[in-house]
Amino acid sequence: MIEIVLCTDDNYVMPTSVLINSISVTNPETEIHYNIVSSGLSDSAKRKLSNNLVGKKACIDFYTANQEILNGCPIRPGEHISIASYFRLLLPTILPKNIDKVLYMDGDTVCVDEITSLWNTSLENFAAAAVPDMHCDDIRILNRLSLTESCEYYNAGIMLINLDWWRKNDVQNKSIYFATHNKDICTYHDQDVLNVILQGAIKTLSIRYNFQEHFLEKKEDLFIDKKYYDDLDYSLQNPVIIHYTGQKKPWHNECFNPLKDVWRFFFYMSEWRKQKFTNKLPLKNHILYLVREFLSRWNIMKSANPYKGIDYSNLLNNILKKLHN
Repeated sequence: MIEIVLCTDDNYVMPTSVLINSISVTNPETEIHYNIVSSGLSDSAKRKLSNNLVGKKACIDFYTANQEILNGCPIRPGEHISIASYFRLLLPTILPKNIDKVLYMDGDTVCVDEITSLWNTSLENFAAAAVPDMHCDDIRILNRLSLTESCEYYNAGIMLINLDWWRKNDVQNKSIYFATHNKDICTYHDQDVLNVILQGAIKTLSIRYNFQEHFLEKKEDLFIDKKYYDDLDYSLQNPVIIHYTGQKKPWHNECFNPLKDVWRFFFYMSEWRKQKFTNKLPLKNHILYLVREFLSRWNIMKSANPYKGIDYSNLLNNILKKLHN
């Protein structure tokens, strides 16, 4: 049985539903237990999440997090995340003691292949396993968090967690203390916190298990060591989990991600299919965005699209063909 943890709130039920749908479609014969953690979901939200389960091998349970414990954790005005991002810090006490290992997944991801191989990754003597962040070798991040260059900086959006290790080493209380007493340096919130608290105890996973958006950019523009280039090339052709890490998500009209149609493939299979996509930008900024992209066709203005001029049509078509089959 694969134990998956998803942290959400009523505002993020739609993307979380699409994620569950993607896992159900690509892992139909796998026994999966979904642990949904929130500060309290409506009955309607719970029903919509449950509707995406396929077959008798998937089940779901809901847990309520005590949000007051996290009141001191930094959430700054205008940021696209909510306090729900910190809920994973509470997993050691929220989840039953008999659950000793979980696969945590952010709600802005989709699964396009089997995840059993990821689940079977050994965590002996490790607190967790994760994929290096797309900015893992940015010295500014390492300096800000006082991490040594020998420590990788990991993306926490997909994380295989050794809950026994977390409980024995009091990760929950240590993480909350660090977050509340270091608000000025926790730019990337709980991800920064976990990289500090778990430094030296995180096992490195292949990029294919957390293929982040900016891995689609040119290698020379990435803040990542060239030792990862071979894995990056392989993962580009064989992704397992696609992570839409940009602020403009596939459900936004301004989304540039070349693989946004993979997310939308699962969206149109869900009960949300009739819901219209929204604008991430305020109306004035959205109009300016449309004008800029229109003028960029004649090189009058530079496009805001970082992937412009890079052809990912074959990759997109191959993933969609695989999913259709």
